[in-house]
Amino acid sequence: MNAIELVFDFFEDHVQAAAVVNQRRPLALGAMGFAIGAVSLYVSHGLSDRLLLPFGWASLGLIVLWELLIGFLLVSVLHLILEMGSARGSAAALFVLLGLANIAWALAVPAVLLLKLVAPDSSWLFTAVFFVLGLLSVSLKARSLQDNYHISSGKAWVTLGLPYMAVLAAVILAASLAMLGLFVQIVKAFN
Repeated sequence: MNAIELVFDFFEDHVQAAAVVNQRRPLALGAMGFAIGAVSLYVSHGLSDRLLLPFGWASLGLIVLWELLIGFLLVSVLHLILEMGSARGSAAALFVLLGLANIAWALAVPAVLLLKLVAPDSSWLFTAVFFVLGLLSVSLKARSLQDNYHISSGKAWVTLGLPYMAVLAAVILAASLAMLGLFVQIVKAFN
């Protein structure tokens, strides 16, 4: 089975694709999936005028590198959580499966181009497209956890949500501490 067949099987027959990935562990295909998702998301944000960075090769390279690093970090954290919970699976296979799940973002470019033709001034439609594609990507990642570690759907969703909740909690804690420090400085200024 070649790489293109494996990508199609990931979307059509995910159980067979997960078995093939678990046997062969094509890490380059996983990295390419993360890169395709990052490039598609970058281009679609550029087309919808929502880029935070200037549009160029350097920014694109940074986004692809960032996506690969986040992919490695997410795989390592998820694998650690599931191994601690006595679920057995392969971290390398999970990297490939999450990379394949990231290919769902490739739908963003045609969707944004179509919206630019149909409703160019409707920013909420662009937001809706990115939200729906994000949900699709996350649901494919949860399915990948199920296929790789042979866990239930609920456990896959909870496990996938834990790293995101930890980051959110860290941001809230940092913001709270910064506000507390500012409040202390204001109180000291009045004394």
